[in-house]
Amino acid sequence: MNRVEHLLKEISQLTPEEVEQVYHELAKRVDRTEHASAVLEKYRGRGEGVWKEDAQAYVNTLRSDDRF
Repeated sequence: MNRVEHLLKEISQLTPEEVEQVYHELAKRVDRTEHASAVLEKYRGRGEGVWKEDAQAYVNTLRSDDRF
């Protein structure tokens, strides 16, 4: 049994009040995740043009300098 199945089985044994408490906690976590995604989305693409070199090319250079 995987973790989700185990959690669902445990939830099925809770009282309605306990299920509501679990629901509210999960809803808070989803809201925080959505908020964080929205904040990060505002900054997507803001670094374009700041660096003179392509990011992948830069990483490749660092990796090649690090090897023997």
